[in-house]
Amino acid sequence: MQIGNRVMNELPYILAIDDEPINRFVLEDLLEDGFELKLLESGQACLDSVAVREPDLILLDINMPDMNGYEVCKRLQDNPLTREIPVIFLTARIQVSEEKRGFELGAVDYITKPFSEALLLARIKTHLSLAKSKAQLAKHNAELQKERAYIERIILNMRNDADFVNESIRYLITPVEITNGDLLLSAQAGTHRYFLIGDFTGHGLAAAMGGPLVSSLFYMLASEQQPLEEILQILNTELYKKLPTDLFMAGLFIDWDVQSSKLSIWNYGLSDVFHYRDNQLMNTIRSSGLALGILETPVNIAPSVVLAVEKGDRIYGYSDGLVEAKSVNNELYGKQRLRSALQKINGCDAELSSLYDELNRFAAEDGIKDDITLLEIQI
Repeated sequence: MQIGNRVMNELPYILAIDDEPINRFVLEDLLEDGFELKLLESGQACLDSVAVREPDLILLDINMPDMNGYEVCKRLQDNPLTREIPVIFLTARIQVSEEKRGFELGAVDYITKPFSEALLLARIKTHLSLAKSKAQLAKHNAELQKERAYIERIILNMRNDADFVNESIRYLITPVEITNGDLLLSAQAGTHRYFLIGDFTGHGLAAAMGGPLVSSLFYMLASEQQPLEEILQILNTELYKKLPTDLFMAGLFIDWDVQSSKLSIWNYGLSDVFHYRDNQLMNTIRSSGLALGILETPVNIAPSVVLAVEKGDRIYGYSDGLVEAKSVNNELYGKQRLRSALQKINGCDAELSSLYDELNRFAAEDGIKDDITLLEIQI
């Protein structure tokens, strides 16, 4: 049976390339009983043969006319379709520098002539076993990646709720992975606007698992015009019951009473909230309770602060991935830099993406390591 250019056979298929007839005869005598063996006399013949059928392993001489073994190995390594084929050099060259060059070109082993039958067979079996294990691992990883992508699509579909209200807000969401450990929700509840920024422990698939639970409950209860204070208590209880102890959510909850122009804010383990007016920082609202899902009942039920807001005010909430980004010198971006950046954005009404650009310049080649979410509420 043939799959692609690899023939599935009970015996491992080996190519042996040597321009000396006596050497090919010796290899045939040693290997023909335990392997499917093809003997070739030139480097080009090797490349032509591999293009037709991929071997399980190649035994390759170095000293050959026209194209030596080093060049053959290099061409095999340069081709994505053949670079995984294990190559063992069989050569009379015994210098350490020659052996080093062989390994640098991608060979898996280097055996000098004359060699014993036992040594050659042991090395071949070892590298065939390693290549088989490597191929199985690559196959399993591909299957896992396929399953992960499938799960990610399900999670994203569950989290992208049609009830999200875009009015009077701007936001920046930059996940490290496709599935984001951060959560941003915005809902209308009668004359109130509800906002939630959630930051689950870690990032990626595991951190994103709690998102659909929080999102579905939040929008369902908001549509019923349940008070935000009760919603956060229900969310805490459900996270406490359903998530493992090492997975919890720092959360910022904001209830904007549009008629009375008041904002009630609950900050459970998230970064400081900033309140700007006329481009000046008016208030900083710090966390006043533990993240949700740690205790069965939140320690502080009352809002940490109630703000009287005016037209033109801007409120900023964000996940800690923003201020905890590090430079190459291991320096945190920090709240002071963030306040300065937000003041610039306020002053010229710049896009929030300008902050992300600045953050990338700060992190430089180290890159941003955590999910980032920033919410701007425009009164």
